[in-house]
Amino acid sequence: MKGIWRITAALTLLLLIIAALISTQQKTGEEVKILYAGSLISLMETSIGPAFARETGFRYLGEGHGSIQNAYMLIDGQRFPDVFISAGTEAMELLMKNEQPLVSWYMTFAADEIVIAYNKKSPAAGLLEKAARGELPWYEVLSKPDILFLRTDPELDPKGYYTVIMARLADIFYGNSSISSSILRGERNLDFIRPEEVLITLLESGETDAVSAYLHEAVERGLPFIQLPPEISLGYPEFAEFYKKANYTTESGNVIVGKPIVFAVTIPETANNVEGALAFIRFLLSDEAGKIMEKHGFRRIRPQIHGEAPQEIINLLKRVNHE
Repeated sequence: MKGIWRITAALTLLLLIIAALISTQQKTGEEVKILYAGSLISLMETSIGPAFARETGFRYLGEGHGSIQNAYMLIDGQRFPDVFISAGTEAMELLMKNEQPLVSWYMTFAADEIVIAYNKKSPAAGLLEKAARGELPWYEVLSKPDILFLRTDPELDPKGYYTVIMARLADIFYGNSSISSSILRGERNLDFIRPEEVLITLLESGETDAVSAYLHEAVERGLPFIQLPPEISLGYPEFAEFYKKANYTTESGNVIVGKPIVFAVTIPETANNVEGALAFIRFLLSDEAGKIMEKHGFRRIRPQIHGEAPQEIINLLKRVNHE
């Protein structure tokens, strides 16, 4: 009898192992498509994406562009992601206010700030280093005609309009109304605008002297940078009232008022893999993902839901807040 029992137990264990393997293989074949802010390319493709796949067994598939550009691709039916991550919340609001809303909620989960990243091999590196040490006014250095300072399009990417707002705040903070015009040389001057997904690469390859960047981009790529005063960097909640003093008006007439920079996540109404999307957000709010983001230069914030989220998201947030 003991022999039969052992054989039965062994067979049962074997069947459980086979079932687990089959389940894992089935889940591994399920793609979770993530459309994200272009500034998150390094974070998503080298860290969060692979870690999520290892942890859950889902197959990660990511794509990054400017957040506003991403929102319009959703509206135009060019993309059908399971998860959408934006820099700022304007792209989320755009999707919520669409004639046929594509998003009913979003959750903020991380914070950042604007810095001026530069190439240490640039001919202007000496001046930029002095600005980083506070020995020269950073805006005077960027205003020099032989220094190329690039940024993203404020009509397509939040970092583009954050840069405009930062420059206008500098006018107020330093009491010099010419700063913004001298460093921007036109809010949408195409000579100084490049796509979000290639901006840092252009800096690293030496095709520009400096760029407007998020702090996390400079940290994760090991780039030297000029840290701006907290009153204008859009990174500190305690200066939220001051940030409101500057804004950017889009070509469609939408006024974007300065406020602390956050990143937000949602599951669009058109998502195909809701189970995978929920698994991704669960991982994104985990301590493991939080530590990854901190290593990349983000600041953790208490996640907050905006809009009408499904009960699964509400329950998930409750669990996270109680851990």
